[in-house]
Amino acid sequence: MLLSYFAYGLSIHSTIAIPEFIEAQSKNSDVKIDFQKNLNPLDYIPDTVINEPWCLWLTKEKTILYIKDTATFLVENGQEITIIPVSRVGEAELRFYLVGTVMSILLYQRGLLVLHASAVNINNHAVAFLGISGEGKSSTAAAFLTHGYNLITDDVAPVSFEQKPLTIIPSFPQIKLGQKTADILGYNFESLYFINPSNEKRGYRPRQGFDFAPLPIKRIYVLNTASEFSIEPIRPSEAVTEMYRHSRPTTLYHFGGESHFFQCVNLAKEYTIYRLNRPRNLELLPKLLEMVEADIASILQTTTV
Repeated sequence: MLLSYFAYGLSIHSTIAIPEFIEAQSKNSDVKIDFQKNLNPLDYIPDTVINEPWCLWLTKEKTILYIKDTATFLVENGQEITIIPVSRVGEAELRFYLVGTVMSILLYQRGLLVLHASAVNINNHAVAFLGISGEGKSSTAAAFLTHGYNLITDDVAPVSFEQKPLTIIPSFPQIKLGQKTADILGYNFESLYFINPSNEKRGYRPRQGFDFAPLPIKRIYVLNTASEFSIEPIRPSEAVTEMYRHSRPTTLYHFGGESHFFQCVNLAKEYTIYRLNRPRNLELLPKLLEMVEADIASILQTTTV
């Protein structure tokens, strides 16, 4: 039985339930996801890597992602995902990799620039927060959600170059929160969705206010730990480097090719990228939010004058 979903601007048909994605009714699909218990992963990966934590072979046409004790994922031509699970692995653990890392590979194959970022809707524009894992992308975005802003995406932010201004394509309505972040922002951690036994975070799924349509980019911030709060522009040459190192497949230790590099160059040409300096203190998230709100308000005021 094929289940129909919508995520990342794509119509998706799947033989596995994906409750994170948005249920949809579509006869045609952009992407097909197939769950294959009977395939042998050793037909796709060498036995020399079977005890490695993970391995990745990546091209634009075919990618093989192996996660030890979980599954082997085959991603082909930006259109098909085949999941070969390890016996007795839970579906929640499979989906943890599927909806994030695996979909980001598929989006890269489809020609999008996939930023490792979380993004929120501020005045019908996309504001993105980039950073290395653990830098606070999700926590920052969650702080905006508690103040009435809508989520665009968490962790995987696909940028479309099809029109100007450039847009970020929404993913699906879920954001990952650790217990301390949840407590400080007023979420009941125990009521959040279980994600993965190896991950301490849980998923908050906003029931309202999720944006389905791509939104024009207004601001891109690179999160940075510092002793004081400040926002500073990054020089264009350095901005290219930041876009490159905070995008797929670079974050997966793979060279994305010439087209990926020039997408980073074009993004840095189109926008001034800013470094968002702040102390790593979750209790100061309200001050961070106020600073970003003031920065965005100053842009909008300049634009309308």
